Amino acid sequence: MTGIPFAVVDELSCYFDSAAEPNNVHLEAWLPGHLDPGRLRAAVATVLSSQPRARVRQAPRRWWHRGYAWETPAETARPSDIVSVTCWRSDADLDSARARFLATAPPLDRSPPFRLLLATGPDRDSVILNAHHAAFDGQSCLRLLRLIADQYSDAAARSEDGARGARRIPAEPGKRTAKNAASRRAARISPRHGDSRRQRHALGYGFHLLAWPDVPPTPRPETGPRATVNDVLVAALIETIRQWNSNASPRHPIRISVPADARPPGLADELGNLSRLCTVTVSAGAAPSTGAPLLSTVAEQTRDAKRQPGPQVGDALAAVAKAPLPAAAKRPLLRLAVRCLGRLVSDTSLLSNLGNVIAPPRFGQLTPSRMWFSTSAHMPRGLSVGAITVEGRLHLCFRYRRALFDDTAAARFAAGYATALTVLARGGDPPEPPATGGNRPSRPLGQAR
Repeated sequence: MTGIPFAVVDELSCYFDSAAEPNNVHLEAWLPGHLDPGRLRAAVATVLSSQPRARVRQAPRRWWHRGYAWETPAETARPSDIVSVTCWRSDADLDSARARFLATAPPLDRSPPFRLLLATGPDRDSVILNAHHAAFDGQSCLRLLRLIADQYSDAAARSEDGARGARRIPAEPGKRTAKNAASRRAARISPRHGDSRRQRHALGYGFHLLAWPDVPPTPRPETGPRATVNDVLVAALIETIRQWNSNASPRHPIRISVPADARPPGLADELGNLSRLCTVTVSAGAAPSTGAPLLSTVAEQTRDAKRQPGPQVGDALAAVAKAPLPAAAKRPLLRLAVRCLGRLVSDTSLLSNLGNVIAPPRFGQLTPSRMWFSTSAHMPRGLSVGAITVEGRLHLCFRYRRALFDDTAAARFAAGYATALTVLARGGDPPEPPATGGNRPSRPLGQAR
């Protein structure tokens, strides 16, 4: 692959990437044991040698070039630069390591466009994938991590201790590292944070994890199509935002971006950035729908959006990417437009669901006990919710900009979401969200321990 022009969505992913808001995809697997760092690096090297699309980089360009192109180099970065290792002793340590590692997107001018962090804890490891969104979407990250796990397993099976699982090796020092364009303004999530100016202007993202003991049931709406799990998740996010903004004025429609897989039939394992955005819109009138009517509205919109294939991005953004201007000029123009017009045209939030992972990445004898996934959340949106189901358990990651939430506010929002999801799954109307604190994985309210 040499000199292949970026797709429109790939190019826009480059323009949206910045030091404050890295445009990356996060996928994380918690393993009930410990991995061998050397074997993990060898597995990554093997995958890169056999998967040209996994080792692409941005081809060198001149300032006057109108866009970017992919090339596949013969060599990549050293395995020790691709896979870093750190140790943690508490959940807070792991939270800090995750935030540091995902504070920047991998560089595109060096191969490969992803990095791995092996975070070794007292009794389990966390493998965290950080991939540039121009090169990979969520499904591609899942496929990539599965390929690495397969190679790790093959190497383990050939070793003396392969049949007994990976043995523990001391961690080496490492880095710590729409269906449519909106015709009217969407609601914004009300910012809530402390008085610290430094925190409000901090770079990067915060992460709040919400663990669910099972998959939420999908009650049949009174009218319209049967809702999917994804519909329940989207409806719960709409209801949580409505409750969170209950005192905000004026009230605008709530619009949720919902990525959909755009891979053609037979190419489910294709690596790349191959998703498109659909939009679910719910008006915020004097008597907005809740419960079953809300779920029915969401189900109808998502069904129609997925049934009618469309472009990966809206017409306005596509026009920017295709404008006959040097890429060096289009990037600042797009970012200026986002700062000036973003509050008028961007969606309220985003929910991305990788669905039920039937075959989670298995590293030797170690199968993930939990998995987490998230994508970027640029301002003025400021919040995205990533969902993934493993072994019949739903895992949600709330990824937020510090300009929108501090850690306490993010925990409160996640608790409100848990309440909305629990009641919606039972077919009722969500009550007011409670206020809770903490930054470790939350339990859904109303569920037994």
